[in-house]
Formats: sequence, structure tokens, C-alpha cells
Amino acid sequence: MTELTTEDFEQIFLVLFQNKLLIALFTAAGLFAGLLYTAGQPEVYLYDASATVSVAFGSNLGPLSGSTVISNYADIVNSNRVSEYAATLLEGEGLTAQQIQRMVSISADNNSYLLRINARNHSPRIAILVANAVAESFVTQVSVITGSNSIQVLDHAASASSISFGGSSNVLVLAPAGALFIACMLVALLELRSGMLRSVKQCIVDDGELLAVIPKAKIK
Repeated sequence: MTELTTEDFEQIFLVLFQNKLLIALFTAAGLFAGLLYTAGQPEVYLYDASATVSVAFGSNLGPLSGSTVISNYADIVNSNRVSEYAATLLEGEGLTAQQIQRMVSISADNNSYLLRINARNHSPRIAILVANAVAESFVTQVSVITGSNSIQVLDHAASASSISFGGSSNVLVLAPAGALFIACMLVALLELRSGMLRSVKQCIVDDGELLAVIPKAKIK
């Protein structure tokens, strides 16, 4: 493979600029294709719900930090035992322990012993139910393990926030961006494979002999 030189890159940028209209047409075509693809398609949303648990008791947690809280309790929240009990609490919803585990994540503030149990689902109702069930299950299982009732659910999830996911807005961004990238790559590759000489250095053979230099001429 021929080694790319500074002249190659300079010429590529020049050719891209010279073909800006063609590249713009490719990008517009990508946008038009995206509009056709998404016409009439509903936006897809995911919903996040969060329940808050207070996990402070005595000095058992050590220095106060969100990472300390997560490191102490992440394994318990994500355990099969907690998920199975949460599935029992949600009996009738048709959710398995494995499905619940995939929905749940945790987060914590850096300045408190508050653990947030987050659940994400296409249904806001299911997201709320799962967040609250896992929070209740977590408190119950920690109580069984430690014999302490000091860990309690502070706030149950009451609502879920929506997040646009994989719908028409994403396609309308990705389609023209992909068309722009493809157009630029095609123009650049065609320029690199043209075999044109772009500098005096490229006209010199191994023994230092200058073959020829064709001067630039402006054609009227």
C-alpha cells in the first residue's frame, strides 16, 4: 500500500472542497431517505423510574461516598435472591427474575447514604412497579442477612421519566451523517487511486533524477 503523504491529505481536502456540491447532494439524499423511512413511524420511548433507599447505619459503611455505597450493595441489589423476591411481589405481572435484573441499575449521591434503585422499561407502569418491588426486596433481604431494620425505603417511585430511544429522531440524524461520510470517503478514495503526482518530490526517482514537472496552467 502506498504511504500517504502530506501532499495527499492536502489534495484530499482540496478535492472535498471542490466537490462540496456533490457531497451536499449525497447528504440531502440521506436526509430524504431518512424522512421516507421514518414517515408515519411513532417515536419509541423508554421510561425510567427510581426508588430511594437509605442505607446508613452506624459506621459500618466507612467513609461517606457514593462509590462506597454502591460497592457495598450493588451485588445484593443485583442478586438472584432480590430479583426472585421482587418477582414474587409482582406476581401477576408476568415478569421473571432475569427480566427484572436486566431492567435494574443503581446509583448513589456522593454526599449521602442514599441508594437509588432505577428501573427502565418501555412501559412507565412496569418501570415504577419494578423499581419499588426491587427496593422492597432489597430492604427485606438486607434485614434477613444483617438482622437490622435500619435500612428502609425512603421514597417509592411515583412517576417515570421518558427517554427517546431508537425512534425517528435517531434515524434523521444517522441517515444524513452516514451519507456524508460515504460521499467523503468515495471522493477521497477516487483521488488517492487517481495516481496523480502532486509535488516535485514525487517526480524524483531513487537515483535523484528529476523525471519531469508539468507546470500548472489555467485553461480559459
